Amino acid sequence: MYDFDDANELSWLPSGVDIEEVLQQCARACASGSLEHIVAEFRTPDQLEQLTNYCIEHSRWNEAVTVSKLWTIVAPYSADAWHRRGWAELNSGNVQGAIEALHRALTCNPTDVEIIVHLATAYREAGDHSEATRWLEYSLMLDPCCEDALYQLAASFQRQGKFKESIEYYERLADSPTYAKEALFELGFCYDCCQRYEDALHAYERCIELDPYCADAWYNRAVVLSRMSSYIEALNSYDFALAINPNHTGALYNKGNLLALIGKLEAALECYQEALRLEPNDVAIWHNYASTLGELGRYTEAIQAFTQAIAKDGRHFESYFGRGTCYDALQQYEQALRDYDTALEIQPAYPEAWYARAEALLRLGKTEEALNAYQVALELDPKNALCWYDYANALLQQHRYQEAIAAFGRAAELSPSWADPYFALVKAYLLCADIAAAQASLARAIALDPSRRIAFETELISILPEQLLQLLEGRSPSRQ
Repeated sequence: MYDFDDANELSWLPSGVDIEEVLQQCARACASGSLEHIVAEFRTPDQLEQLTNYCIEHSRWNEAVTVSKLWTIVAPYSADAWHRRGWAELNSGNVQGAIEALHRALTCNPTDVEIIVHLATAYREAGDHSEATRWLEYSLMLDPCCEDALYQLAASFQRQGKFKESIEYYERLADSPTYAKEALFELGFCYDCCQRYEDALHAYERCIELDPYCADAWYNRAVVLSRMSSYIEALNSYDFALAINPNHTGALYNKGNLLALIGKLEAALECYQEALRLEPNDVAIWHNYASTLGELGRYTEAIQAFTQAIAKDGRHFESYFGRGTCYDALQQYEQALRDYDTALEIQPAYPEAWYARAEALLRLGKTEEALNAYQVALELDPKNALCWYDYANALLQQHRYQEAIAAFGRAAELSPSWADPYFALVKAYLLCADIAAAQASLARAIALDPSRRIAFETELISILPEQLLQLLEGRSPSRQ
């Protein structure tokens, strides 16, 4: 990002002088605090400047620090000397030394924008974003068109999650000969974070116009298109990214996710397999691969894949849950319960696992424990209509009719177009001998799903013949 007017050859080096020997002399001089260790030709500011620039040009940062220290000794009022020293200190990892040197440079030349931008960089590396921002804004007061400052300020706001502020500065660089590609790429990300998907898409497409072979731009474009539910275009964009870089794990993984989302499960598996070839220790890929196998009913293979995910991360509670559902599907309820319990040990606030645990307990005949698990699931996710419905059925089995009616009613409230809670309410009200309420529920259920009327009445005849007859005839039930 930052260029010095450095020489790319050693034409400035006096004839017969070995530069490596001179650098060793500089190290001894710096250690002793005496320039006497250096050949006379290199005791001048000009030669020390050339030598510092040589070290910087070749990324020999520790040596650059050493030589620039000598340069600041012989030229203590040189802004360039302190500037180079600060830049060398920063790149050698001495952030505090860099800040001190760059402040000294500014005392020599308070309006040098390049020094100010480098000082902001040092403060950023020190983790002091507010101070970095302050110096960048100051540099823009001196030079409103300083692209280095604009880019750094945009990036600083982006790192702080201040995407709207970041967008303002990236937009100013969108037509820059130097920064346009990078600015447009980051602009797309910021717009995406602000859920401005059309703007994000436009930014990535402009970036691709500048660099059609930027795999990451095609990849991010696909992510945005997925958010916009433009799935076919998104898949095409992932394919472009993979054509440019076949080893783009993110594109393979996200393409697999998208294929799974639209029901192309076998194709999704192929993507996950290729991604795992590249990243065999990636837990998320193993997990989604296993989940897709489970969706295909390949439960034994899914269990093996979930086990791989767990082997990579023993606290990946989602994979314990996923493996549990596969054991559940294979009617291995004890194993399922163990996995659900492990998932909940790691993440107690996991309503899906509490719900699944309740179902497994119910199948194992542990109804009271199941009811407790349903209750925890509903405390964590009180708007889950299906969980309320299953909880109500479990209560019904325990002859807790009023509680069951209340739970069925809650399921119906949450999903008013779902007929099942109303059909279930018919049974519950009949068991409570509340014929009027049963009639109202039956009318509502049939209105929602008329096709089930005959089958439902047949079912009721088999289990509640007298109550059904009274319901259909509109009579009050006889009492014994």
